[in-house]
Amino acid sequence: MNTIGSVTRQIAAMEISNKKPTPASGSSIKPSTMKQGTQPGVTKLLTKYGAPNPFTNASNKPTNPSSLRNPLPSSSSTTLAKPGHSAQPSIDIGSYDGGLERDNEKRGERVYGEAAEELALDSSVSRRSPTREWSLHDFDMGRPLGKGKFGRVYMVRTKAEPKYIVALKTLYKSEIVQSKVEKQIRREIEIQQNLRHPNVLRLYGYFHDEKRIFLMLEFAGKGELYKQLSKLNRFSERRSSRYIDQMADALIYLHGKHVIHRDIKPENLLLGINGELKIGDFGWSVHAPGNRRMTLCGTLDYLPPEMVEGKEHNEKVDYWALGVLTYEFVSGFPPFEDRNSVNNTYRRIAKVDLKFEDKEVRLSEEVKDLITRLLRYDPQKRLPLTEVQKHPWIVKYRPKGLVRDSA
Repeated sequence: MNTIGSVTRQIAAMEISNKKPTPASGSSIKPSTMKQGTQPGVTKLLTKYGAPNPFTNASNKPTNPSSLRNPLPSSSSTTLAKPGHSAQPSIDIGSYDGGLERDNEKRGERVYGEAAEELALDSSVSRRSPTREWSLHDFDMGRPLGKGKFGRVYMVRTKAEPKYIVALKTLYKSEIVQSKVEKQIRREIEIQQNLRHPNVLRLYGYFHDEKRIFLMLEFAGKGELYKQLSKLNRFSERRSSRYIDQMADALIYLHGKHVIHRDIKPENLLLGINGELKIGDFGWSVHAPGNRRMTLCGTLDYLPPEMVEGKEHNEKVDYWALGVLTYEFVSGFPPFEDRNSVNNTYRRIAKVDLKFEDKEVRLSEEVKDLITRLLRYDPQKRLPLTEVQKHPWIVKYRPKGLVRDSA
């Protein structure tokens, strides 16, 4: 049975330098835990801005190349450099507002002891796929992309050629400790760093200082999907169908690695530079080979009956969430929402009180059928994701020439 660990060995994450990794300042990890990284591979940090091959010396190529280390060009993968030339992106990353320095003066405290060891996260000393050593000094800072619960996110560019563009997410250690989510943060990072799918936001590396953890994330060029949904109120069925098709493909991949997301919702989805959907935020994800969980988590409107009722759940909670997401995309609101009462929302979910009564939104019978077949009380009766990809509503709007392996 494949696990997340099995895919890790195939992913040369951020192998931009063949420099032997050394412990970051303040790290509690001893040098004996490190191992020499593999030879630099061709890793695209951003589908639009990554160099086709930043290493011109043939001796620097991986001895065992794979499709993961050497991504093949695709319709969604274009670059600004011709083969054999270094990438010279002329992308404006915007103006830095000094937010990290301001925050660091008045926010967060240094953590000590066991918490400090648990949050001394540095991908350069990873046992599985060590990257080069990173620090804030390695980046040109750009515009702010947003704020999270534990810190800010900035658009940045690596100073070293070929000047990759990434989103740098900041997490304050003391705030993580105060919220008692140290293990959850570690789990989120460990899960996301080992995933590689075009519709899953990539984590390329991470490092830390005395007060903060920094995550180097794929830059989603078109931003948050939720903002577009809020602006438009709802999406067309064509657009919704294409998003759900991509979601189903990504969830098939995640479940194949025994990863249950458990918090699928518009706020956790981003859009890539070509408008492709990206699943992000793995804060509630779990690597569960046994596929049996009891924790109540996720967002109320997206919780399935088994979680509302405190029963065991498995990866089929994501099937339910996909049905809720489909409904919200085409209608503009979740199917069981009751703004007057949380308890009423719980009751509607438990009864699967599904209605298609909005006279302002005329939905096709095809999308109603897909939603109904995903939003089943019995998890075993929910439409499998491979069948979602074959559903007439999905096939109808799928771009010509695009073939799903599982479809």
